[in-house]
Amino acid sequence: MLSVRVVESLDRLRATCPSLSLETDPAVRDAAGVDAMRPFRGRPEFAQLRARPLAVAAPASTAEVVALVRWANETGTPLVPRGGGSGLMGGAAVLGRAVVVSFARLDAVAIDPDACAARAGAGASLARVDAAAARHGLMCAHDPWTVGVATVGGALSTAGLGYRGAAAGGIAKQVLALEAVLGDGRIVRSRPVPARSAGLDPTALLVGTEGTAGLVTEATLALVPLPEERVLHGVTLPSFAAVVSFAVALRRTGVRYACLEGSADALPPAPASVMLAFEGLRGEARLHAARAAALARAAGATPLPDAEAEAWWTGRHAIAERWAAQPRFRDGDWLPDGARGHFDYAHVGVPVHALPAVRARAHALVRERGVTLVEEGLWHWPELYSIVVRGGAEDGEGVRATIDGVCRAAQDAGGTMEYCHGVGWKLAHLMEAEHGADGLAVIRRLEAALDPARVLNPAKAGT
Repeated sequence: MLSVRVVESLDRLRATCPSLSLETDPAVRDAAGVDAMRPFRGRPEFAQLRARPLAVAAPASTAEVVALVRWANETGTPLVPRGGGSGLMGGAAVLGRAVVVSFARLDAVAIDPDACAARAGAGASLARVDAAAARHGLMCAHDPWTVGVATVGGALSTAGLGYRGAAAGGIAKQVLALEAVLGDGRIVRSRPVPARSAGLDPTALLVGTEGTAGLVTEATLALVPLPEERVLHGVTLPSFAAVVSFAVALRRTGVRYACLEGSADALPPAPASVMLAFEGLRGEARLHAARAAALARAAGATPLPDAEAEAWWTGRHAIAERWAAQPRFRDGDWLPDGARGHFDYAHVGVPVHALPAVRARAHALVRERGVTLVEEGLWHWPELYSIVVRGGAEDGEGVRATIDGVCRAAQDAGGTMEYCHGVGWKLAHLMEAEHGADGLAVIRRLEAALDPARVLNPAKAGT
């Protein structure tokens, strides 16, 4: 039950903004109070931290977002922004007294074919943007595994990276302009041009801040032409180190690919696989694929069947589709035979020269903590390293220590603790190690200037 004080406060919000959708049903509030972060990710305490939001507000216009933010300032009520709810770091989880801001109704999409651009509301799914672009022979270059679930605003909030990131970069590279409501109700709009030289860019300032500095309501995204051809290749290499060397050779040679995914599912010594996607104009993809195949042969690679590469590409969104379709899967139904335990992953960026040492530290942590290596991987570039581990029901601390240790090893090597999914609640305790005390102080001062009352997504991303 909501307290009388909360009910009265929400009634004032309804009176101030009668058109705002405001839901207080307990089941709706419960569902909107979590994202894909779960206690079995080596964070059992997360179950006790989660709280039921006071309400779920769903604005249908920027003006309604402004009214909601001003009400939050007047009442001291924190706001937690929510897109598709597929975030992996607890960035959209409610951890105390708060109102969830759902952007589901801000989902309009308009395509400008000549500008190769899409103007989309923050609540539009990436799949919806892509479908609208396809009618004009274009596509959204941001293609994360959660493309059918994730929204434009959610992807911007975490500065996400997708399957075509090797060709297009992360979504931060694809944003031409945005509109956002700051924490005091002011509106900021940037201009949709491919380049600007006019001081600090508010677009770059707000992307990746996870709603702690402003609530993005709309964005203009650069689109790319649908490829005239696509070539997929898979190979097996003698070791994961050989995968790294192969990725370095591709870059140094100038081979251009849309996606590179390398993986090994055991500690060394173990073979590793590489999957590559090439896209472009007719003849272009085949040219680059042929040069890559020659480099692979020189590295001692064995080709994989074409069907395996096709299955990899067509199934790249399957996990997210299961996540959306099966609620039990969200709660940990990922282990075989109904087993229960802990499972987590790190996605770190590491300078190439330091990667062997970081990998050695990761392997040592796996052995020391008694957890199981599920997979180590490389994505797009030789600097982007990932590791997945799991343990039994009693191994939560071991899983957490392993993943935190890998993140710290990357930071100590001059790299970053996360290249894809943002910080949220899960990695907030490592933000000072990431940016340094002075760097984090600058970030907090900027956020305080944009959100003086600190009502936007508190306890996330180091705020």
